[in-house]
Amino acid sequence: MEHPNNIALMHLNTRTMRWSVPRGPDRSRYYITVKETVSQAMHVGGRHSDAVICSVILASLSNSYVEGSAQFIGACTGQTVRNHLRYQDPADLVRVNDDTITKLRSMGAFSKPRMLAIDVQDIVYYGDPEAEGVVGTQPKRGSHWAYKFGSISVLLDGERLKLAAISILHEPRIKQVTKLIEHASMLGIRPKLILLNDAYNSAEVINYLNGIGVKYIIRIAQPIEGIKAGDDFIYRTSGHRRREDEQATFRIVAINGRDRSGKVRLFVFATDTKIKPARVRKAVQEELANRSIYRMINKFLARTKSKLYSVRRLYFYLAILMYNMWVALKHSQGSVIVTR
Repeated sequence: MEHPNNIALMHLNTRTMRWSVPRGPDRSRYYITVKETVSQAMHVGGRHSDAVICSVILASLSNSYVEGSAQFIGACTGQTVRNHLRYQDPADLVRVNDDTITKLRSMGAFSKPRMLAIDVQDIVYYGDPEAEGVVGTQPKRGSHWAYKFGSISVLLDGERLKLAAISILHEPRIKQVTKLIEHASMLGIRPKLILLNDAYNSAEVINYLNGIGVKYIIRIAQPIEGIKAGDDFIYRTSGHRRREDEQATFRIVAINGRDRSGKVRLFVFATDTKIKPARVRKAVQEELANRSIYRMINKFLARTKSKLYSVRRLYFYLAILMYNMWVALKHSQGSVIVTR
C-alpha cells in the first residue's frame, strides 16, 4: 500500500484531528511554528527523520501514543521513532525554550519583578518500578510510582509559563532549587516573591534563599507541634542532625483555610516576608488556582509504551516547549516565531 506524504497528512490532520490542547492561537500557524522549531532542535537524521518528528508532534497535540501516531502516519514504526530518539539530548529543546522566553522578555513581558513558583510534577507510572528514572511518590490514580520533575514557572496572561525544569532522581532539594533559580536568573527574570511547595521545605533551602536575599513563602506540610491558627512568630530550627550554624531562622505563619475538598484545615507557612497572614494565604491560594499548568503540560505530553527513561524525559521537555510556544503565540497574537 502506498502511504500519503506524511507532511501533507499532518497538515490535513491539524484541521481534522482531535486536539487535546485548548483553542488559543491559530492552529495552522502554531503547528507550522512547532514543526519548524522542533525539526531544528531535535537532530533526527536518515530517511525517516520527517516521519519521526511528525509522529511525535501528532502524539503531543492529541495526547496520544507515539506508537499509534507512527502507525497512523504510516511512514515508520514506533520502534523506528524510539531508535531515533533514545539518544537525543533534551538540551536543545531547553535552549529553544530559553529563546522563546527571551523573545517574550524583549517584548516587555517580564519587565518588572514577578512572582515565581517552584514545584514538583509527577508523571504517574504503572509499569516496572525498577525501570530507570522511576521513583516512589504518594499514591495517585492507582500507582505510587512516577517520573518526577522539578520546575520554576511564572504567570503570563493567566497561564503559567515554564522557565525551567529538571529531572528529580536522588539529587538533594537544595541543588534542585539552586539550579531552577539560577536558570530563571540567567533568563533575566527577576523574582519579587518565590512560592515553594512542601517538597522544598528544608533548612538548607531556607538558608539558601535567605542568603541570596529572595523573598519566599514555603508551605509546611506537617505542621510543627503546638502550632495553632493565628500564630505568627520567628522560629529557629533545632534539628539534632545539623550544627548550630546550619539551623534556619524564618517566620512562621499559621492560618485556617479550606483545602481543595472544601475542608477547613490548618495551613502553616515559612516565610521571610512581612506581609499579613491573610495575604500569605491569599498568595498561596492564587498559586494553587493556577496549578492548571500541570494539566496543561499533560495535554501536550506524548504517551509511549517504551520504558526508556531517555525517551520519556525527552517527551516531557518537548511538552514544556510546545506548551510554552502555545502560551507565547497566544500572548503575542502570533508574532513570536521561534526557529533556530
